[in-house]
Amino acid sequence: MNYSIPKYSLLSLLLLAPSGIAMASEYSDVQPKKSICSVSCLEPTVDGDADSILDVLKAITRALADHDFKALASHLDANCTTYDENTRKMVVGRDNIIKDVKESIESEERRLKIPPISYVIDHPYVRVTGDQAVVTFVLIKEIGGAKPMKFESHTSDVFIKRDGQWKKLHFCGDAWKKVQDSSAPAA
Repeated sequence: MNYSIPKYSLLSLLLLAPSGIAMASEYSDVQPKKSICSVSCLEPTVDGDADSILDVLKAITRALADHDFKALASHLDANCTTYDENTRKMVVGRDNIIKDVKESIESEERRLKIPPISYVIDHPYVRVTGDQAVVTFVLIKEIGGAKPMKFESHTSDVFIKRDGQWKKLHFCGDAWKKVQDSSAPAA
């Protein structure tokens, strides 16, 4: 089944994305940040599997925004993989992906000095085939502050249903591209 789903607005979130089965204690030294998070759907789809998959995607995003890596780990398959565009290497395993995501978040926060103010998952397309699904979307990131900017990344996530739950198995997104800069003259 194919579903084209309208925009999801994810405010105050940082979506990167995640990997391996870890014990809860492995992430207990990291205290989650508390963020104000509003998640809404303009026109929800009627398919249960597509909705369930998008709910997992939103939960992953919320966990990233809160720096709650324990919650993030609960939504990743033990064998989760991603391709890191910056290093041009495959990252394999939940623990390795969480480590990579933590480093990416910390690096971006140091560089920008202002956290992203919103993320929008634009036009997600969900294709469910049995116990596997692919979600493609454009992720739009907005940075506030004195010089607001918008960036976008074309992203694909692969999910697998294990024991009745959808888990992220693989994800890949292209490098962030600036699409709007407040210092640029308006057309």
